[in-house]
Amino acid sequence: METSTKQSPTASRPCGRDGAITPWHRTRIVCTLGPATDPPGVLERLIRAGMDVARINASHGQHADHARRIQQVRRLARQLAQPVAVLMDLPGPKFRLGDLPGGVRELRPGENIFLAADRSPFALPVRHRQLLRALHAGESVYLADGLIRLRVTSRAADRIGCAVLIGGTVRSGSGINVPESKLAPLVPTAADRRHIAFARSVHAEWLGVSFVQSADDLARVRRLLPRGSSPLVLAKIEKRQALADLDAIVAAADGVMVARGDLGVETDLAEIPLLQKRIIAAANAQARPVITATQMLESMVAHEQPTRAEVTDIANAVLDGTDAVMLSAETAIGRFPVAAVEILQRVLTATETEYATRLALDRLQASDSVSTDDPLSVVTCQLAARLNAKAIIAPDGDIAVAQAIARFRPRAPVLVVSDAAHLCRQLTVVWGVAPLLASARATRRTRLALASRWLLAHRLACPGDVAVVVSASGPGAPDSLQVIRLTGNHSWSTPERKSSHETD
Repeated sequence: METSTKQSPTASRPCGRDGAITPWHRTRIVCTLGPATDPPGVLERLIRAGMDVARINASHGQHADHARRIQQVRRLARQLAQPVAVLMDLPGPKFRLGDLPGGVRELRPGENIFLAADRSPFALPVRHRQLLRALHAGESVYLADGLIRLRVTSRAADRIGCAVLIGGTVRSGSGINVPESKLAPLVPTAADRRHIAFARSVHAEWLGVSFVQSADDLARVRRLLPRGSSPLVLAKIEKRQALADLDAIVAAADGVMVARGDLGVETDLAEIPLLQKRIIAAANAQARPVITATQMLESMVAHEQPTRAEVTDIANAVLDGTDAVMLSAETAIGRFPVAAVEILQRVLTATETEYATRLALDRLQASDSVSTDDPLSVVTCQLAARLNAKAIIAPDGDIAVAQAIARFRPRAPVLVVSDAAHLCRQLTVVWGVAPLLASARATRRTRLALASRWLLAHRLACPGDVAVVVSASGPGAPDSLQVIRLTGNHSWSTPERKSSHETD
Protein backbone atom coordinates (compact mmCIF):
# COMPACT_ATOMS: atom_id res chain seq x y z
CA MET A 1 0.00 0.00 0.00
CA GLU A 2 1.34 3.38 -1.03
CA THR A 3 1.90 6.18 1.47
CA SER A 4 3.04 9.75 1.03
CA THR A 5 6.52 8.94 2.28
CA LYS A 6 7.32 5.59 0.78
CA GLN A 7 6.63 4.53 -2.80
CA SER A 8 5.80 0.90 -3.56
CA PRO A 9 7.87 0.20 -6.70
CA THR A 10 5.36 -2.23 -8.19
CA ALA A 11 1.99 -1.31 -6.76
CA SER A 12 0.02 -1.16 -10.01
CA ARG A 13 0.21 -1.02 -13.78
CA PRO A 14 -1.19 1.39 -16.40
CA CYS A 15 -4.76 1.10 -17.55
CA GLY A 16 -4.87 3.32 -20.63
CA ARG A 17 -7.60 5.95 -20.28
CA ASP A 18 -10.05 4.78 -17.62
CA GLY A 19 -9.73 1.00 -17.40
CA ALA A 20 -9.85 -1.08 -14.26
CA ILE A 21 -6.83 -0.90 -12.01
CA THR A 22 -4.56 -3.91 -12.45
CA PRO A 23 -1.11 -4.83 -11.05
CA TRP A 24 1.80 -2.98 -12.56
CA HIS A 25 5.36 -4.23 -12.90
CA ARG A 26 8.39 -2.40 -14.19
CA THR A 27 9.98 -5.36 -15.97
CA ARG A 28 7.81 -6.21 -18.95
CA ILE A 29 6.29 -9.62 -19.75
CA VAL A 30 6.38 -11.06 -23.29
CA CYS A 31 4.14 -14.08 -24.00
CA THR A 32 4.29 -16.26 -27.10
CA LEU A 33 0.87 -17.05 -28.52
CA GLY A 34 -0.06 -20.51 -29.73
CA PRO A 35 -2.58 -23.33 -29.36
CA ALA A 36 -2.49 -23.02 -25.56
CA THR A 37 -3.72 -19.42 -25.73
CA ASP A 38 -6.63 -20.20 -28.10
CA PRO A 39 -9.25 -21.56 -25.63
CA PRO A 40 -11.90 -18.99 -24.65
CA GLY A 41 -10.85 -16.70 -21.84
CA VAL A 42 -7.12 -17.52 -21.85
CA LEU A 43 -5.94 -14.40 -23.67
CA GLU A 44 -8.02 -12.15 -21.44
CA ARG A 45 -6.59 -13.83 -18.35
CA LEU A 46 -3.05 -13.41 -19.71
CA ILE A 47 -3.58 -9.67 -20.18
CA ARG A 48 -5.10 -9.33 -16.71
CA ALA A 49 -2.19 -11.34 -15.27
CA GLY A 50 0.36 -8.94 -16.75
CA MET A 51 1.13 -9.71 -20.41
CA ASP A 52 2.58 -6.57 -22.02
CA VAL A 53 3.67 -7.99 -25.38
CA ALA A 54 2.10 -10.74 -27.47
CA ARG A 55 4.78 -12.58 -29.46
CA ILE A 56 3.97 -14.28 -32.75
CA ASN A 57 6.56 -16.92 -33.68
CA ALA A 58 6.51 -16.92 -37.48
CA SER A 59 8.52 -20.18 -37.50
CA HIS A 60 5.29 -22.01 -36.67
CA GLY A 61 1.71 -21.74 -37.88
CA GLN A 62 0.01 -19.97 -40.75
CA HIS A 63 -0.66 -16.29 -41.32
CA ALA A 64 -4.40 -16.89 -40.96
CA ASP A 65 -3.88 -18.26 -37.43
CA HIS A 66 -1.54 -15.40 -36.54
CA ALA A 67 -4.01 -12.81 -37.85
CA ARG A 68 -6.84 -14.33 -35.81
CA ARG A 69 -4.79 -14.26 -32.60
CA ILE A 70 -3.59 -10.70 -33.21
CA GLN A 71 -7.17 -9.57 -33.81
CA GLN A 72 -8.22 -11.13 -30.51
CA VAL A 73 -5.36 -9.41 -28.66
CA ARG A 74 -6.30 -6.03 -30.15
CA ARG A 75 -9.97 -6.48 -29.23
CA LEU A 76 -9.29 -7.58 -25.66
CA ALA A 77 -6.66 -4.89 -25.11
CA ARG A 78 -9.22 -2.24 -26.11
CA GLN A 79 -11.86 -3.75 -23.86
CA LEU A 80 -9.49 -3.90 -20.89
CA ALA A 81 -7.90 -0.51 -21.74
CA GLN A 82 -4.47 -2.14 -21.54
CA PRO A 83 -1.73 -1.30 -24.08
CA VAL A 84 -0.43 -4.61 -25.49
CA ALA A 85 2.18 -4.70 -28.26
CA VAL A 86 2.57 -7.33 -30.97
CA LEU A 87 6.06 -8.71 -31.63
CA MET A 88 6.41 -10.61 -34.91
CA ASP A 89 9.43 -12.91 -34.57
CA LEU A 90 10.97 -13.84 -37.94
CA PRO A 91 12.33 -17.38 -38.46
CA GLY A 92 15.54 -16.21 -40.16
CA PRO A 93 18.02 -18.62 -41.78
CA LYS A 94 17.50 -21.54 -39.43
CA PHE A 95 19.19 -24.58 -40.93
CA ARG A 96 17.45 -27.92 -40.54
CA LEU A 97 17.76 -31.54 -41.54
CA GLY A 98 15.44 -32.88 -44.21
CA ASP A 99 13.13 -35.87 -43.89
CA LEU A 100 14.78 -38.98 -42.46
CA PRO A 101 13.65 -42.53 -43.28
CA GLY A 102 11.32 -43.45 -40.44
CA GLY A 103 11.59 -39.92 -39.05
CA VAL A 104 14.54 -40.61 -36.71
CA ARG A 105 18.12 -41.83 -36.79
CA GLU A 106 20.54 -42.85 -34.07
CA LEU A 107 24.09 -41.46 -34.35
CA ARG A 108 26.83 -43.29 -32.44
CA PRO A 109 30.13 -41.75 -31.25
CA GLY A 110 32.96 -42.60 -33.65
CA GLU A 111 30.62 -43.18 -36.57
CA ASN A 112 31.38 -41.54 -39.93
CA ILE A 113 28.43 -40.01 -41.76
CA PHE A 114 27.69 -37.62 -44.60
CA LEU A 115 25.65 -34.43 -44.80
CA ALA A 116 24.18 -34.09 -48.28
CA ALA A 117 21.52 -32.25 -50.24
CA ASP A 118 20.17 -35.50 -51.68
CA ARG A 119 18.18 -38.20 -49.87
CA SER A 120 20.84 -40.90 -49.91
CA PRO A 121 20.07 -43.68 -47.40
CA PHE A 122 23.61 -43.31 -46.00
CA ALA A 123 23.53 -39.52 -45.54
CA LEU A 124 21.74 -37.00 -43.36
CA PRO A 125 19.73 -34.81 -45.73
CA VAL A 126 20.21 -31.03 -45.39
CA ARG A 127 17.64 -28.60 -46.75
CA HIS A 128 20.05 -25.77 -47.50
CA ARG A 129 22.84 -26.20 -50.05
CA GLN A 130 24.44 -22.90 -49.01
CA LEU A 131 25.16 -24.43 -45.61
CA LEU A 132 27.05 -27.33 -47.16
CA ARG A 133 29.11 -24.95 -49.27
CA ALA A 134 30.14 -22.97 -46.18
CA LEU A 135 31.51 -25.93 -44.18
CA HIS A 136 35.25 -26.69 -44.04
CA ALA A 137 37.34 -29.46 -42.54
CA GLY A 138 37.84 -29.18 -38.80
CA GLU A 139 34.68 -27.15 -38.14
CA SER A 140 32.00 -28.33 -35.73
CA VAL A 141 28.38 -29.07 -36.59
CA TYR A 142 25.74 -29.27 -33.83
CA LEU A 143 22.38 -31.03 -34.18
CA ALA A 144 19.26 -31.24 -32.00
CA ASP A 145 19.80 -27.99 -30.07
CA GLY A 146 23.47 -28.76 -29.50
CA LEU A 147 23.01 -32.21 -27.97
CA ILE A 148 24.85 -33.91 -30.86
CA ARG A 149 28.25 -32.77 -32.13
CA LEU A 150 29.93 -33.61 -35.45
CA ARG A 151 33.35 -32.66 -36.80
CA VAL A 152 33.79 -32.00 -40.55
CA THR A 153 36.42 -34.34 -41.99
CA SER A 154 36.07 -33.92 -45.77
CA ARG A 155 34.06 -32.21 -48.46
CA ALA A 156 33.25 -32.95 -52.07
CA ALA A 157 30.79 -30.71 -53.88
CA ASP A 158 27.55 -30.85 -51.88
CA ARG A 159 28.55 -33.87 -49.81
CA ILE A 160 30.26 -33.27 -46.45
CA GLY A 161 31.98 -36.04 -44.49
CA CYS A 162 31.66 -35.84 -40.70
CA ALA A 163 32.77 -37.79 -37.64
CA VAL A 164 30.31 -38.16 -34.77
CA LEU A 165 31.93 -36.84 -31.58
CA ILE A 166 28.84 -36.83 -29.36
CA GLY A 167 26.02 -39.09 -30.47
CA GLY A 168 22.29 -39.23 -29.91
CA THR A 169 18.96 -39.36 -31.71
CA VAL A 170 18.12 -36.91 -34.49
CA ARG A 171 14.71 -36.38 -36.02
CA SER A 172 13.43 -35.00 -39.29
CA GLY A 173 13.66 -31.22 -39.22
CA SER A 174 16.20 -31.10 -36.38
CA GLY A 175 18.03 -27.79 -36.18
CA ILE A 176 21.64 -27.42 -37.36
CA ASN A 177 24.15 -24.97 -35.89
CA VAL A 178 27.57 -24.21 -37.35
CA PRO A 179 29.10 -21.59 -35.02
CA GLU A 180 32.58 -21.73 -36.56
CA SER A 181 31.50 -21.26 -40.18
CA LYS A 182 31.35 -17.87 -41.88
CA LEU A 183 28.09 -17.79 -43.79
CA ALA A 184 27.22 -15.37 -46.54
CA PRO A 185 24.64 -12.74 -45.58
CA LEU A 186 21.28 -14.51 -45.49
CA VAL A 187 19.09 -12.07 -43.54
CA PRO A 188 16.38 -11.47 -44.53
CA THR A 189 15.45 -14.74 -46.20
CA ALA A 190 12.68 -15.07 -48.77
CA ALA A 191 10.40 -16.38 -46.01
CA ASP A 192 11.36 -13.42 -43.80
CA ARG A 193 10.26 -11.04 -46.55
CA ARG A 194 6.81 -12.61 -46.66
CA HIS A 195 6.52 -12.42 -42.89
CA ILE A 196 7.65 -8.77 -42.87
CA ALA A 197 4.90 -7.91 -45.35
CA PHE A 198 2.41 -9.68 -43.08
CA ALA A 199 3.73 -7.89 -39.98
CA ARG A 200 3.17 -4.57 -41.72
CA SER A 201 -0.35 -5.58 -42.74
CA VAL A 202 -1.35 -6.29 -39.12
CA HIS A 203 0.49 -3.20 -37.82
CA ALA A 204 2.86 -5.12 -35.53
CA GLU A 205 4.74 -2.82 -33.17
CA TRP A 206 7.99 -4.83 -33.07
CA LEU A 207 9.83 -7.08 -35.55
CA GLY A 208 12.28 -9.67 -34.20
CA VAL A 209 15.16 -10.34 -36.61
CA SER A 210 16.67 -13.79 -36.06
CA PHE A 211 20.29 -14.92 -36.50
CA VAL A 212 21.71 -11.43 -36.95
CA GLN A 213 25.43 -11.55 -37.72
CA SER A 214 26.15 -7.85 -38.29
CA ALA A 215 24.56 -4.42 -38.43
CA ASP A 216 24.33 -4.84 -42.20
CA ASP A 217 21.66 -7.53 -41.67
CA LEU A 218 19.47 -4.95 -39.92
CA ALA A 219 20.07 -2.41 -42.67
CA ARG A 220 18.73 -4.88 -45.25
CA VAL A 221 15.63 -5.46 -43.13
CA ARG A 222 15.03 -1.73 -42.69
CA ARG A 223 15.05 -1.24 -46.45
CA LEU A 224 11.87 -3.32 -46.51
CA LEU A 225 10.17 -1.02 -44.00
CA PRO A 226 8.92 2.37 -45.20
CA ARG A 227 9.23 5.24 -42.80
CA GLY A 228 6.31 6.12 -40.59
CA SER A 229 4.39 3.58 -38.53
CA SER A 230 6.56 0.59 -39.48
CA PRO A 231 7.52 -1.96 -36.81
CA LEU A 232 10.51 -1.19 -34.65
CA VAL A 233 13.40 -3.59 -35.25
CA LEU A 234 14.54 -5.97 -32.50
CA ALA A 235 17.91 -7.69 -33.07
CA LYS A 236 18.07 -11.22 -31.68
CA ILE A 237 21.59 -11.98 -30.44
CA GLU A 238 22.08 -15.72 -30.96
CA LYS A 239 25.08 -16.01 -33.29
CA ARG A 240 28.73 -16.04 -32.29
CA GLN A 241 29.46 -13.55 -35.07
CA ALA A 242 26.96 -11.10 -33.55
CA LEU A 243 29.02 -10.90 -30.37
CA ALA A 244 31.99 -9.60 -32.36
CA ASP A 245 29.83 -6.77 -33.77
CA LEU A 246 27.63 -6.29 -30.71
CA ASP A 247 27.90 -2.53 -30.16
CA ALA A 248 27.24 -1.78 -33.84
CA ILE A 249 24.25 -4.13 -33.89
CA VAL A 250 22.79 -2.53 -30.76
CA ALA A 251 23.25 0.93 -32.28
CA ALA A 252 21.52 -0.15 -35.51
CA ALA A 253 18.57 -1.76 -33.71
CA ASP A 254 15.60 -0.30 -31.85
CA GLY A 255 15.83 -3.11 -29.29
CA VAL A 256 17.72 -6.32 -28.52
CA MET A 257 16.86 -9.85 -27.44
CA VAL A 258 19.17 -12.21 -25.54
CA ALA A 259 18.12 -15.37 -27.41
CA ARG A 260 19.70 -17.92 -25.09
CA GLY A 261 18.51 -20.99 -27.02
CA ASP A 262 20.69 -20.87 -30.12
CA LEU A 263 23.23 -18.69 -28.31
CA GLY A 264 23.83 -21.64 -25.99
CA VAL A 265 24.67 -23.79 -29.02
CA GLU A 266 26.72 -21.19 -30.86
CA THR A 267 28.90 -20.48 -27.82
CA ASP A 268 30.24 -22.33 -24.79
CA LEU A 269 27.23 -23.13 -22.61
CA ALA A 270 29.21 -22.18 -19.52
CA GLU A 271 29.55 -18.62 -20.83
CA ILE A 272 25.81 -17.94 -21.25
CA PRO A 273 25.38 -16.12 -17.89
CA LEU A 274 28.29 -13.81 -18.68
CA LEU A 275 27.12 -13.22 -22.25
CA GLN A 276 23.66 -12.36 -20.96
CA LYS A 277 25.16 -9.72 -18.68
CA ARG A 278 27.32 -8.37 -21.50
CA ILE A 279 24.44 -8.07 -23.99
CA ILE A 280 22.11 -6.47 -21.44
CA ALA A 281 24.81 -3.99 -20.42
CA ALA A 282 25.45 -3.05 -24.05
CA ALA A 283 21.73 -2.45 -24.61
CA ASN A 284 21.37 -0.43 -21.39
CA ALA A 285 24.37 1.73 -22.31
CA GLN A 286 22.75 2.70 -25.62
CA ALA A 287 19.24 3.12 -24.17
CA ARG A 288 17.84 0.18 -26.13
CA PRO A 289 15.19 -2.04 -24.51
CA VAL A 290 16.39 -5.62 -24.08
CA ILE A 291 14.39 -8.85 -23.72
CA THR A 292 15.81 -11.96 -22.03
CA ALA A 293 14.39 -15.13 -23.55
CA THR A 294 14.41 -18.94 -23.57
CA GLN A 295 13.52 -21.40 -20.82
CA MET A 296 12.58 -18.79 -18.23
CA LEU A 297 9.92 -21.17 -16.83
CA GLU A 298 10.48 -24.23 -19.02
CA SER A 299 9.31 -26.70 -16.38
CA MET A 300 5.88 -25.03 -16.40
CA VAL A 301 5.22 -26.39 -19.88
CA ALA A 302 4.19 -29.57 -18.05
CA HIS A 303 4.05 -28.62 -14.35
CA GLU A 304 2.03 -26.04 -12.45
CA GLN A 305 4.95 -24.88 -10.31
CA PRO A 306 8.41 -23.73 -11.47
CA THR A 307 11.76 -24.90 -10.17
CA ARG A 308 13.72 -22.80 -7.70
CA ALA A 309 16.48 -22.44 -10.28
CA GLU A 310 14.02 -20.89 -12.78
CA VAL A 311 12.76 -18.39 -10.22
CA THR A 312 16.35 -17.42 -9.43
CA ASP A 313 17.14 -17.12 -13.14
CA ILE A 314 14.28 -14.63 -13.63
CA ALA A 315 15.35 -12.53 -10.64
CA ASN A 316 18.95 -12.44 -11.88
CA ALA A 317 17.82 -11.25 -15.31
CA VAL A 318 16.05 -8.34 -13.60
CA LEU A 319 19.15 -7.55 -11.56
CA ASP A 320 21.26 -7.72 -14.76
CA GLY A 321 19.10 -4.89 -16.13
CA THR A 322 16.76 -6.59 -18.59
CA ASP A 323 13.73 -4.58 -19.71
CA ALA A 324 11.56 -7.63 -20.31
CA VAL A 325 11.46 -11.40 -19.93
CA MET A 326 9.87 -13.71 -22.47
CA LEU A 327 7.86 -16.91 -22.21
CA SER A 328 7.92 -19.21 -25.24
CA ALA A 329 6.60 -22.77 -25.00
CA GLU A 330 5.31 -21.97 -21.52
CA THR A 331 2.41 -19.97 -22.99
CA ALA A 332 2.35 -21.19 -26.60
CA ILE A 333 1.89 -24.92 -25.98
CA GLY A 334 2.19 -25.34 -22.21
CA ARG A 335 -0.48 -26.75 -19.93
CA PHE A 336 -0.47 -23.75 -17.58
CA PRO A 337 -0.04 -20.53 -19.61
CA VAL A 338 -1.89 -18.25 -17.18
CA ALA A 339 -0.19 -19.72 -14.12
CA ALA A 340 3.20 -19.15 -15.79
CA VAL A 341 2.45 -15.44 -16.25
CA GLU A 342 1.13 -15.14 -12.69
CA ILE A 343 4.30 -16.76 -11.31
CA LEU A 344 6.44 -14.51 -13.48
CA GLN A 345 4.59 -11.44 -12.26
CA ARG A 346 5.12 -12.49 -8.63
CA VAL A 347 8.87 -12.98 -9.12
CA LEU A 348 9.23 -9.64 -10.90
CA THR A 349 7.28 -7.84 -8.19
CA ALA A 350 9.31 -9.39 -5.38
CA THR A 351 12.63 -8.63 -7.07
CA GLU A 352 11.75 -5.06 -8.01
CA THR A 353 10.35 -4.27 -4.56
CA GLU A 354 13.50 -5.44 -2.83
CA TYR A 355 16.06 -3.92 -5.18
CA ALA A 356 14.39 -0.93 -6.88
CA THR A 357 16.19 1.68 -4.77
CA ARG A 358 19.53 -0.06 -5.10
CA LEU A 359 19.21 -0.34 -8.88
CA ALA A 360 18.38 3.36 -9.16
CA LEU A 361 21.33 4.39 -6.99
CA ASP A 362 23.73 2.13 -8.89
CA ARG A 363 22.68 3.55 -12.24
CA LEU A 364 22.88 7.16 -11.10
CA GLN A 365 26.30 6.61 -9.55
CA ALA A 366 27.46 5.23 -12.90
CA SER A 367 25.96 8.18 -14.81
CA ASP A 368 29.28 10.03 -14.87
CA SER A 369 30.31 7.73 -17.71
CA VAL A 370 27.38 8.85 -19.89
CA SER A 371 28.32 11.07 -22.82
CA THR A 372 27.57 14.77 -22.39
CA ASP A 373 25.26 14.81 -25.44
CA ASP A 374 22.50 13.31 -23.23
CA PRO A 375 22.57 15.22 -19.94
CA LEU A 376 18.80 15.65 -19.60
CA SER A 377 18.01 12.02 -18.75
CA VAL A 378 20.67 11.99 -16.02
CA VAL A 379 19.52 15.26 -14.50
CA THR A 380 15.88 14.15 -14.65
CA CYS A 381 16.58 11.02 -12.62
CA GLN A 382 18.85 12.86 -10.18
CA LEU A 383 16.21 15.51 -9.54
CA ALA A 384 13.45 12.91 -9.11
CA ALA A 385 15.57 10.97 -6.62
CA ARG A 386 16.54 14.07 -4.63
CA LEU A 387 12.93 15.26 -4.34
CA ASN A 388 11.51 11.77 -3.77
CA ALA A 389 9.26 12.47 -6.77
CA LYS A 390 6.49 9.94 -7.30
CA ALA A 391 6.72 10.06 -11.09
CA ILE A 392 8.62 11.36 -14.07
CA ILE A 393 6.10 12.62 -16.63
CA ALA A 394 6.72 13.16 -20.35
CA PRO A 395 3.51 14.84 -21.57
CA ASP A 396 4.71 15.03 -25.17
CA GLY A 397 5.02 11.26 -25.72
CA ASP A 398 8.44 10.37 -27.14
CA ILE A 399 9.96 6.88 -27.17
CA ALA A 400 13.57 8.10 -27.32
CA VAL A 401 13.13 10.21 -24.18
CA ALA A 402 11.42 7.34 -22.37
CA GLN A 403 14.26 4.94 -23.23
CA ALA A 404 16.94 7.45 -22.26
CA ILE A 405 15.37 7.96 -18.82
CA ALA A 406 14.47 4.31 -18.25
CA ARG A 407 18.06 3.12 -18.69
CA PHE A 408 18.92 4.75 -15.33
CA ARG A 409 16.19 2.63 -13.68
CA PRO A 410 14.58 5.50 -11.72
CA ARG A 411 12.51 4.49 -8.71
CA ALA A 412 9.71 6.76 -9.91
CA PRO A 413 7.58 5.37 -12.76
CA VAL A 414 8.01 7.09 -16.12
CA LEU A 415 4.62 8.23 -17.45
CA VAL A 416 4.57 8.92 -21.19
CA VAL A 417 1.39 10.59 -22.39
CA SER A 418 0.58 10.33 -26.08
CA ASP A 419 -2.40 10.51 -28.40
CA ALA A 420 -0.82 7.79 -30.61
CA ALA A 421 -2.04 4.31 -29.65
CA HIS A 422 0.73 2.74 -31.76
CA LEU A 423 3.40 4.56 -29.74
CA CYS A 424 1.77 3.57 -26.44
CA ARG A 425 1.94 -0.09 -27.50
CA GLN A 426 5.58 0.22 -28.62
CA LEU A 427 6.47 1.58 -25.19
CA THR A 428 5.22 -1.55 -23.43
CA VAL A 429 8.66 -3.14 -24.00
CA VAL A 430 10.51 -0.41 -22.07
CA TRP A 431 11.30 -0.95 -18.38
CA GLY A 432 9.38 1.18 -15.89
CA VAL A 433 7.34 3.11 -18.47
CA ALA A 434 3.58 3.57 -18.12
CA PRO A 435 2.16 4.67 -21.49
CA LEU A 436 -1.05 6.72 -21.13
CA LEU A 437 -3.32 7.30 -24.11
CA ALA A 438 -4.72 10.82 -24.36
CA SER A 439 -7.18 12.44 -26.71
CA ALA A 440 -5.73 14.05 -29.82
CA ARG A 441 -7.23 17.33 -28.58
CA ALA A 442 -5.69 17.10 -25.13
CA THR A 443 -3.69 20.16 -24.06
CA ARG A 444 -0.52 19.98 -22.00
CA ARG A 445 -2.52 20.76 -18.86
CA THR A 446 -5.00 18.01 -19.68
CA ARG A 447 -2.19 15.51 -20.22
CA LEU A 448 -0.61 16.35 -16.89
CA ALA A 449 -3.99 16.02 -15.21
CA LEU A 450 -4.38 12.58 -16.82
CA ALA A 451 -0.99 11.53 -15.42
CA SER A 452 -1.92 12.87 -11.97
CA ARG A 453 -5.21 11.01 -12.01
CA TRP A 454 -3.44 7.77 -12.97
CA LEU A 455 -0.90 8.11 -10.15
CA LEU A 456 -3.51 8.81 -7.49
CA ALA A 457 -5.90 6.10 -8.71
CA HIS A 458 -3.13 3.50 -8.70
CA ARG A 459 -1.94 4.56 -5.24
CA LEU A 460 1.52 5.39 -6.46
CA ALA A 461 1.17 8.89 -5.04
CA CYS A 462 -0.92 10.96 -2.62
CA PRO A 463 -2.15 14.56 -2.76
CA GLY A 464 0.73 16.88 -2.07
CA ASP A 465 3.39 14.62 -3.60
CA VAL A 466 5.59 16.00 -6.36
CA ALA A 467 6.40 14.78 -9.87
CA VAL A 468 9.08 15.85 -12.34
CA VAL A 469 7.90 16.87 -15.81
CA VAL A 470 10.30 16.64 -18.75
CA SER A 471 9.24 18.62 -21.80
CA ALA A 472 10.36 20.77 -24.70
CA SER A 473 10.35 24.56 -24.47
CA GLY A 474 10.03 24.68 -28.26
CA PRO A 475 10.32 22.49 -31.37
CA GLY A 476 12.86 19.70 -31.07
CA ALA A 477 14.08 17.44 -28.30
CA PRO A 478 12.98 18.01 -24.68
CA ASP A 479 15.17 20.52 -22.94
CA SER A 480 13.47 21.52 -19.68
CA LEU A 481 12.34 20.13 -16.34
CA GLN A 482 9.58 21.33 -14.05
CA VAL A 483 8.39 20.16 -10.64
CA ILE A 484 4.63 19.93 -10.09
CA ARG A 485 2.58 19.00 -7.03
CA LEU A 486 -0.33 16.59 -7.21
CA THR A 487 -3.64 17.74 -5.76
CA GLY A 488 -6.60 15.79 -4.44
CA ASN A 489 -8.85 16.69 -7.36
CA HIS A 490 -6.64 14.72 -9.77
CA SER A 491 -5.07 17.89 -11.15
CA TRP A 492 -1.68 19.46 -10.49
CA SER A 493 -0.13 22.70 -9.36
CA THR A 494 3.29 24.29 -9.29
CA PRO A 495 4.91 24.13 -5.83
CA GLU A 496 5.36 27.40 -4.00
CA ARG A 497 9.10 26.82 -4.09
CA LYS A 498 9.44 26.17 -7.80
CA SER A 499 12.24 23.84 -8.85
CA SER A 500 13.14 23.77 -12.51
CA HIS A 501 16.10 23.03 -14.68
CA GLU A 502 16.91 23.85 -18.26
CA THR A 503 19.68 22.56 -20.48
CA ASP A 504 21.10 24.03 -23.62
